[in-house]
Amino acid sequence: MSKRERTIFFIISATLALLLILFISWHFHRQLMTLFGEFTSRHALIDRFQKHQPIDMLTFTLLLIVVIWLPGAPVSVFAIAAGVCFGHWTAFWLNAIAITIGNFSVANLLPEIWHRPSKRSTGRLYQDLLKIRHPSLGIILGYAIPFIPSTVINLAAKRLIHSRSHLIVLCFVGSLPTSALYAFGGDLALRGDVKHLIIVVLIAILLFGLGWVIHHDRHEEPAL
Repeated sequence: MSKRERTIFFIISATLALLLILFISWHFHRQLMTLFGEFTSRHALIDRFQKHQPIDMLTFTLLLIVVIWLPGAPVSVFAIAAGVCFGHWTAFWLNAIAITIGNFSVANLLPEIWHRPSKRSTGRLYQDLLKIRHPSLGIILGYAIPFIPSTVINLAAKRLIHSRSHLIVLCFVGSLPTSALYAFGGDLALRGDVKHLIIVVLIAILLFGLGWVIHHDRHEEPAL
């Protein structure tokens, strides 16, 4: 893909993401303002606000997919916002479906629009994945690490996994931990449930340790 083609792709994707954000923000804000006059209980208001129509879930799913197409975009922020807007279980499945489709399309269907990570931390993870002894496990663990740019894992997956059916299964399984983390975290933060939110944060910290597992599953470097 030429530099001009990459630029056009990014502009179109960013424009689409911005339009979706504006539409969703306007639509949800209008719903929330209407509900403020109907409910006096905070929890009842939240419960009612999080009950959306299928078109709302479809629009948000599309937004998440488009955001995943943009390298460096804060996918986690939007996935957490899904927990705020839809509640934990609905957001969990919404996140899992969107993240799976987004990562699968980037890793296997879209042209290679990004060549290698430039940051030291993500670059090291990328190199560790390329040298891992168990590629399928490595890709699942990579997707399961929260707040890591998915582009890093997608690029490694594109080079390590050559079966589309196998890749989409890895994308789905790997998306489950982060999808749950973001969905429950957003919902708990909105409800002010600090006790359970702390548990989610601790789980996120533990999931960061998966990077250590990937690093220590590499092929041994030959001795000089």
